[in-house]
Amino acid sequence: MQSTISIFGFFLCLLLLLNIKNTNRANIYLTFYIGLINLFNIVIFSTTYSNNKYLGAIFLIHFQPLLVLIGPMLFFYVRGVIKDEHKLSKRDWPHFIPALLFLVNTIKYDFHSFQEKLDFAQRVIQHRMLMLNFEPVLFSGAIAQIIRSILALSYTTACVFMLFNHYKHSTKHQNQQNVIFRWFTILLIFDYLMNLNLFYSVIHLLYYWDYLNMATTPPFGPFIITVLALISTNAIVFFFPDILYGLPRMDYRVAPNSNIQLPDRELLTEKKSLRDFEISADKLDVIAQKLEAYYASKPYLDSKFNLNMVSADTGIPIHHISYYYKVVLQTDFTTWKNNARIAYAMDLIKLGESENYTLDAISKKSGFVSRSTFINCFKKVTGKTPSEYIS
Repeated sequence: MQSTISIFGFFLCLLLLLNIKNTNRANIYLTFYIGLINLFNIVIFSTTYSNNKYLGAIFLIHFQPLLVLIGPMLFFYVRGVIKDEHKLSKRDWPHFIPALLFLVNTIKYDFHSFQEKLDFAQRVIQHRMLMLNFEPVLFSGAIAQIIRSILALSYTTACVFMLFNHYKHSTKHQNQQNVIFRWFTILLIFDYLMNLNLFYSVIHLLYYWDYLNMATTPPFGPFIITVLALISTNAIVFFFPDILYGLPRMDYRVAPNSNIQLPDRELLTEKKSLRDFEISADKLDVIAQKLEAYYASKPYLDSKFNLNMVSADTGIPIHHISYYYKVVLQTDFTTWKNNARIAYAMDLIKLGESENYTLDAISKKSGFVSRSTFINCFKKVTGKTPSEYIS
């Protein structure tokens, strides 16, 4: 049964990979996460329940470093969807340090011949406690099991806090955000169920291990809960087609009687032909109307103004906003935001506000946090510094 569950999980990974698009690059981490938890299931079966020495030789120790990456892959996935950024930075490399340490810890076993691994697997089948004695380099097999469980639970907790903080600060919860929130809530619940019961099983086995008879019995209840949670994790993806086939989806509308000036339709169609992003000219019309109406109140004067805020307030997916700026307006969001703030600052100066306010005050009223950024942006737009422009 366990092997069948994981075969289905690997099929799901293949399906996810086949549906990777520009709109759901974060699903790469979801694919790794689901693949690794199903690999872990096979490892547990091969080392704890199976009497096949070949399975034991292959899965007993080799994959320990990979299994430590289950937590980081979940973390990268949740962060990638919430923050709309799937790329890793240098700050993310520390997440791979535990996997590197586990690789060093198992290096002696890795260099054994396959026959030696078969002999070791046979001894483990006869005396399961020997699975912890694989000649570890840095820490014992028991410590390795505890560290893996604690890391997995820690990453799941970090994902919960990330999700909570994101939705706590969201001003509006559109349909798309609600879908993502429900999906993550269910996914993290099942992940907690798996890792809490695995952690309990590890502690139970280590504490009650019968060293005299070299045998013990894994707790049956937690094992069943873990398997059911794994089955559910593999299955729930199919109940969220937006997750499987790619976020975001177009679930926002604009009143048909809007009088807002839009970019020329021929321009929209022409720009779209430069890059196929599955956004029609009609949808670009909607985006243009929503953004124009939203920017009428000058939200960019808020120093915390960013893409997440625009998406939350308008209901337009971040991917669509970024596409609109890059392909239709041929700029990026940050450049547009700074230019809009500079235009507002120039209006203040033209109205004589420079006589009543310092440049620092005008900078802050325009949404800039840094004086140097304000000066650099001002000079980039006008060719002059603010002081030169005023004089």
